[in-house]
Amino acid sequence: MRNSNDFKFDITIAFVIFAFLIVVSVTYTAIYIFTNLTTQEFKEKVKLSANSFYYIYNQKENSIKNSVRALASNDIFNVKFNVNPEIIKSVFKTMLLANYSIKEINYYNPYGKLEVGCEKFNKNVICYSDNRRMLNTKNFKFDKLFIRRNFVKDAIEFISISPIINTKKGFIEVKSLIHLDYPSDLFNLILVDKKGIIHFMSSSYSRPVNSIYDIFNYFLGDKILKTKEGFVTDDIYVKEFSSDFKIIFIQNKSVISKTNRVSQKMAFIMLIISIFVAIPLGMFFSKPFYKFYEELDKRVKEEIEKRQQKEQLLMHQSKLAALGEMLGNIAHQWRHPLTRLSLLIQNLEMAFKMNKLDDKRFNQFKENAMLQINYMSNTIDDFINFFKKDTKKVEFYPNEIVEDAIKLIEGRIKQNGVEIIREIGSAKSVYGYKTEFSQVILNILNNAIDVLTERNIKDKKIWIRINGNKLEIEDNAGGIPEEIKDKIFEPYFTTKFQSQGTGIGLYMSRVIITQHFNGKLYVYNSKNGAVFVIEV
Repeated sequence: MRNSNDFKFDITIAFVIFAFLIVVSVTYTAIYIFTNLTTQEFKEKVKLSANSFYYIYNQKENSIKNSVRALASNDIFNVKFNVNPEIIKSVFKTMLLANYSIKEINYYNPYGKLEVGCEKFNKNVICYSDNRRMLNTKNFKFDKLFIRRNFVKDAIEFISISPIINTKKGFIEVKSLIHLDYPSDLFNLILVDKKGIIHFMSSSYSRPVNSIYDIFNYFLGDKILKTKEGFVTDDIYVKEFSSDFKIIFIQNKSVISKTNRVSQKMAFIMLIISIFVAIPLGMFFSKPFYKFYEELDKRVKEEIEKRQQKEQLLMHQSKLAALGEMLGNIAHQWRHPLTRLSLLIQNLEMAFKMNKLDDKRFNQFKENAMLQINYMSNTIDDFINFFKKDTKKVEFYPNEIVEDAIKLIEGRIKQNGVEIIREIGSAKSVYGYKTEFSQVILNILNNAIDVLTERNIKDKKIWIRINGNKLEIEDNAGGIPEEIKDKIFEPYFTTKFQSQGTGIGLYMSRVIITQHFNGKLYVYNSKNGAVFVIEV
């Protein structure tokens, strides 16, 4: 028969084994959680980076398209007189120096012969004429923009060709380089075309590679080519940028190795702890649990910090989007004075050639030109003051912010034929950062103008009502469909084309109003359209 000592020994052995199994289970659970968190962190960061990269790329492409359209519709090509090469060179030089990504601008006559070409070398611009250089215009149409992309060493050569819009006097060609260098310790980039040919890699391999099939097996390479956007594995993310190419984001091997080393160290440390904890009768059995919860609390804090960093990144993206809209609004505000300056210069040139340039005419030109230049300078000052970052919270009235916002997008409002109707009652002051409140107003107004234009509303109207602590912005575009009304404040949700919207404007607007002003931002449909309500 077993005595009490044998029983105590069995209990001790059983308890040691039980404690050891508990600690080992906790160890592998912690390693799994750590690895899973690391993988999830990579996925979230690579999605944000891919969307940011895609947004920046599309902004550059749209900027180039707008540039070639602006040139094709410029009055220097659409006047009844002969096109002046010197004026063209001056305009080309200005655009080349103003836009660092544009490297070449060419003007071809209707027969495809090069009349004027300007090319940028470092910080210098060289212009030339070469009638021997021809442009194949067989496949061109006078009502469409022709786009072509070529792949170079570390960039995409984006070529945009537009016919002269009104007079059909020829074609404008703009060539630019969009660089793909996107430094990150988290992942590497690979650019491939639709056939899987590699045109850019941000990391070096031990052997030369020309195709994704040289890096991945056939099934994985085939899956990458068929995927437009998403993760094909936990460490490979694909995003299609156009029908011509897509970019593959691959998790950096050094990051994976670092994660594995940390996991191994954690396993070793927990194993040592389990040996010392699992002593007879489990006198120190509580220690690993204490360490486990301490580690868990640390991870919770890290996740909170990561979420805050993500929120800051979204705020930064929102500001970049606002900056892009600001540049577009400046373009709207400058278009008319630039046109007047161009006409003044042409009139001055004609007067000089006809020997009619006297002091009176010259002074008149100078006075009119300075008026346009001062107007453009004042426009820039208005935008700078409006978007200047606040250093401290102040009291302000929402109607003042609304008037400033309308002034900033006045050019866009007029261009789209939108009528602004103000109904201002007794407004109360608001305490907070003025620029953040301005960003919210601009987001809602720009969205309203977009939807009015997109739905082709004939009599476009926006009502702005302020009464007490409530501000309402209503349009007559018909309202928001019920099935998406609850989704419009979610991050990255947008009804626009991907090249036109980021899907973070309304999300960040609600974050600003609810968290920074302790207020409310919501929307409902009226008989006219959508009504966005701000209560602060």
